[in-house]
Amino acid sequence: MLIEDTRELQCSAPDRVELLTKNTEPKVTMNDLLRMTLRLRPDRIVIGEVRGGEALAMLKAWNTGHPGGVATIHANSAADALHRLEDLIGEVSQIIPHRSIASAINLVVFIERIAAASGRRISQIVEMGKPDMECAEKTSCTEIARKYPTRLHNHVV
Repeated sequence: MLIEDTRELQCSAPDRVELLTKNTEPKVTMNDLLRMTLRLRPDRIVIGEVRGGEALAMLKAWNTGHPGGVATIHANSAADALHRLEDLIGEVSQIIPHRSIASAINLVVFIERIAAASGRRISQIVEMGKPDMECAEKTSCTEIARKYPTRLHNHVV
């Protein structure tokens, strides 16, 4: 299942289903598409660029027993991607579901542009750990390692 605002992702799977948002009346939002997707019982939920409050709907969808999902989010590092996800969820909720984030996300892969050439490279892979229940319930936990136990692997490909 591919869900996007603008058709950008390429997928060669023969059984893929592609859904696009619609800005004209009647509008179809990313949240609408995520809700409809769950009714189709997909194996994978792939979301092109997460930019707003749909981050919470995405997180809820990923935590409903579906075996996998992928999303893109613009950030300056793998750690910043998690902070940005929290900020996007904060646009629609006063409570940031740290345990749900840690439960739904297994890896954060940071891909950066290569200045010398036109291309990209993987520069960080963060493997998420199990949520720390004590820390996850405290809103004062600001360090990524305290909120989301991780193992950081710096790779240059």
